[in-house]
Formats: sequence, structure tokens, C-alpha cells
Amino acid sequence: MKFEDINENTIKITLSFDDLTDYDIKLSDFFGNQEVIEQFFYELVDELGLENRFGNVGMLTFQIQPFPQGVHMIVHEEALLGEGGEIPDDPEEFEELMTGFYDKLNEIGANMAKERGITDFNPGLGLPGAKKDEVEQDPDFIYYSIRYDDMLSVLTGIKNVKFADEESEFYSYDGDFYLVVLDNQKSKGKMHVESTRARMMEYGEASKISREFLQEYGECLISTRALDVLRKI
Repeated sequence: MKFEDINENTIKITLSFDDLTDYDIKLSDFFGNQEVIEQFFYELVDELGLENRFGNVGMLTFQIQPFPQGVHMIVHEEALLGEGGEIPDDPEEFEELMTGFYDKLNEIGANMAKERGITDFNPGLGLPGAKKDEVEQDPDFIYYSIRYDDMLSVLTGIKNVKFADEESEFYSYDGDFYLVVLDNQKSKGKMHVESTRARMMEYGEASKISREFLQEYGECLISTRALDVLRKI
């Protein structure tokens, strides 16, 4: 485990999968076990003395960014006080203050995602019950692709992460292997699908190469039910 200062209000903690194992944390916990992750966060705050590294003028929040060898935990301190150092008593002023707070966190997350080449970042922080001007409905089905360096990584990942997919395809392109999965967000829920995707990424990495690109320029090795076929190898 290591950490580095991003700026005076932000710290990045890098945790390998071995580090997570030491804390009895699985990658899937970050997507479906909020209570465990919050407790883990508080342990790190205490262990690393993070409260003493900030100005203690606001609240600590964190974001999780998976990467092939583990996760980055971005810890940020956001000031909650308005002018004069006091929380406003007026409900409208307080709501305005909190809206600005959430907007700032979403902006920080978007900037960090952009710096790291993450193209599917979806800011989701906001006041409870608040309605967005335009609500984007998640698609019922989603395609995602995962890149692998070699066949051993492919087979290891597929045999260790078992789930029911709607459809799957297997390609090779430029010396690498790509698994394309169609999953059902409507029946399983977005969090479950993202959790499965994250577990698959423990053995490969998320790919920016689309299914359409692979269909046109890659070599299709298995055109249908690729997961079922590969599990039998």
C-alpha cells in the first residue's frame, strides 16, 4: 500500500490485491457491500492518520478506481462551511451550499477520470430526492469488452468468475485476446453487472476497443456463447 498527495485537499491511496487480502476485502465488496467498505475506509483514515493531513475544515469523502493490479482510493476533503465559517440556518441557503458541494465532488471525479483515460465515468452524487433536468435511463442490456495478454489469463478469469451472460464473443487482435460480453442490467441490476465486470478485470483489463471495431478488424475466434465454450477447455 502506498499513498501520494494529489493536492492540499486530495490524497490517492494505492492498494494492491495483496493489500486488500490483508484487510479481508474483495474487489466485489466495493460494488455491493457499502458497510464493509465504509468501515475499511475508517480503518485506513485512522491507520494513515489522514485527518491530521488535512485542514479539518470539512468532511472526508472517497472514490474508488479499479486498475489491473488493485484499486486506487481517492480521498478528498471538501469544506462544508459557507462565508464566515458557519453552516447557514436558512434551508434554501443550506441546500444551495450542499448542491455546490456535490457538484464539486462530481467535477473532481470527472477530472480524475479524464486524466486516467476513463471514458464511461458517470457522476452520480447529489442531494437525496433531487431530480436532474434530464434523466438518462440506463440501457437494459450492455456490451463490454475485456483485454487479456494471453490464453492462460483468459481461461483463469473465466473459470474463477462464473456468471450467466446473455451472449459472449471471443476475438484476437494485434496479439491480444478480447472477450466481449452482453449482460442484462434490467434483470440483474447495474451494480451487479458492474461488480461482475470488475471481478473479470482482476484477470484482464477493461478495453476501450469496441465490439464494432473488433467485428471489423479483429479475428473472431468464437462467435457465440464464448464463455460456455471456453469454460469447457
